[in-house]
Amino acid sequence: MNSDCLDRYFDYAAAAPPFEEALSAQLEAARTWFGNPSSAHRPGAGARAELERLRGAFAARCGFTGGRLVFTSGATEANNWVVHGVMRAAATGRVLVAADVHASAWNACRRYADRMDVLPLDSSGRIGLPALAAAIKPATRLVCCSHVASETGIVQDVGAIAAVCERRGVLLHIDGAQALGHIPVNLATIACDFYTFSAHKFGGPRGCGGVFTRFPTVDPLLDGGAQEGGLRSGTENLPGIAGTVAALEQALASMATETKRLRELSSVVRGELERSGVRFLVNGEPARSAPGFLSLSFPGLDGHALVADLAVQGFAVATGSACSEDRPEPSRAILALGRSPNEALGTVRISFGRTSRPEAVAAFARVLVETVRRQAGYRG
Repeated sequence: MNSDCLDRYFDYAAAAPPFEEALSAQLEAARTWFGNPSSAHRPGAGARAELERLRGAFAARCGFTGGRLVFTSGATEANNWVVHGVMRAAATGRVLVAADVHASAWNACRRYADRMDVLPLDSSGRIGLPALAAAIKPATRLVCCSHVASETGIVQDVGAIAAVCERRGVLLHIDGAQALGHIPVNLATIACDFYTFSAHKFGGPRGCGGVFTRFPTVDPLLDGGAQEGGLRSGTENLPGIAGTVAALEQALASMATETKRLRELSSVVRGELERSGVRFLVNGEPARSAPGFLSLSFPGLDGHALVADLAVQGFAVATGSACSEDRPEPSRAILALGRSPNEALGTVRISFGRTSRPEAVAAFARVLVETVRRQAGYRG
């Protein structure tokens, strides 16, 4: 990908370009540790030792102790493993799921629709602790929420949420796919039972992720061998795991400086929109959301049309809604903020990252204003 394309890539929430250090670590591990970690011969034993070294290194960087880090193909698999594992074991137990969770957690919970309760958000998009405590029923077995909302970037106080769940004796699953590598995550201070992640969100390889679990009795999602302590069948992706560790190291090393820089880039876009006079809404509070994450709603417009128009002009952003049978539908997560369907349908998600440059962002802000005005004109 050329530098101009990277400069105009503002969809880091979907996937971050991989760090060169992660690609190098992945290639080196593939060449060196080619043995199957489950094999008894010397190449297998060497691969097993390296796998456990990487596991320990990754867990240490996340402050995780008192459980096990299970590697998976990503957060989607990990979220499904948690929800299905807990709910199948609790035949009459209920799951309480936040209204803005990622589709992988939401749809997994919907498999148990007759035992599923939805946890609403307050007007700022956050989980209110009194509302959480009130929503937990005697039969509630599992609570599911996101650390950072995948569509809005809103950061939840997961430490406080974990404390409520711990007091009520229910398991807590946190989807950290948009948090790890972007904001400080210290699992030593978060009393959750499950925390899931995906490497490609913070500059690691696709197809690699996992779950930190302090609840070891969940049945595996996949049938097969007894890899990952019997919790996840399938030969471990050791090269991918090596790239994952290297990517997290790079993300953590630059987090402090990147946080300030990315927040400034978001303010450039908001400032241009404010000066233009176009009608828009900001979903969440940018100063308290994940850095570089901006969810904007343009009432009366079509977010898909805006994204397509911006793509033609060379800018990569995302929508805040789903599309079913070619008909746009308002996003569940945006509606949960109290937005009307008319407002939610006009939502665009912008997410900056390490290749985002001020001059490209300034140009994008101007093009965004022009595009919104043109689309509004089309609608009369």
